[in-house]
Amino acid sequence: MEIDATKGIGPGTHAAPVPGVHGTHAGEFARVFDLAEARRQRMTGPEKIPDEIWDDITRAGQLADDLAARGQQVRFDTHRLTGGVVASLCDTQGGMLRPVSLQELLGSEPDPAPAA
Repeated sequence: MEIDATKGIGPGTHAAPVPGVHGTHAGEFARVFDLAEARRQRMTGPEKIPDEIWDDITRAGQLADDLAARGQQVRFDTHRLTGGVVASLCDTQGGMLRPVSLQELLGSEPDPAPAA
C-alpha cells in the first residue's frame, strides 16, 4: 500500500485548534529572552534592588571572568582558629598563590547602613 503524506484524507485533514492554546506569529517561536535582563527589570522597581547594586554585581562578574582568563580565582574560607572569613588568590587547581585581605577585595568604604 502506498501512502502520500502530502495529500489530505478528506475535508477534516487539518488539526483542530486546541482550546486555550494560541498560535505564534512567524519569528516568535524561537524568541530568545535575556533572563538576566528580565530579572533585573522585575527587581528594580520601587523598594527593589537599586541600579548601583546591579552595577556592582556586573562588575564583580567581570572581575571574576578576568581572573578566570588568567587561570586564577579568589577563594573564601573560614579561618580554623578565629572562625572569621579569610580570602586567598588561588590557581584554578586550588593551589594558593597568596592570601588576600578582605579590605583589598571589598574596599575600605564604611557601610552606609550598618546593621542594627
